[in-house]
Amino acid sequence: MLDIFNLEKQTNKRVQKFLLHKSTEENIESKNAKLLIACKDKAVLVLLLNQNTIVKPLQLKDIATFFGKDFDENNERSVMDYLIKLSNENQVELSKLNVVICETKNELGAHLYDDTKYKKRISTLNLLTHFNTNK
Repeated sequence: MLDIFNLEKQTNKRVQKFLLHKSTEENIESKNAKLLIACKDKAVLVLLLNQNTIVKPLQLKDIATFFGKDFDENNERSVMDYLIKLSNENQVELSKLNVVICETKNELGAHLYDDTKYKKRISTLNLLTHFNTNK
């Protein structure tokens, strides 16, 4: 039987390593590093944040490559489709939907926001699965 809880924990640990890697590159404290994933102009936007300050934009490809995955425009479409699905399911306008991956209470996780208003925790595993979907 597939242990989804364990897979989620493993995924979060790998994302934490990615954040550590990026924060080291940018000379910021890893516990303050966050990834913001949102939609802008019908494209997926990924930002590395130091707490709530933008450090630099990232490419979806950067994240996929770190995890040893191939990435092309089909993957970007898949991530966009997932964000649209989250938007519809949670009654959040797509332009105000923000997914933030960060460490809270010493535990990394993905969180859904309506602009700056917290909605709920979401599965990091489900989100990252869309980085390697072939359509």
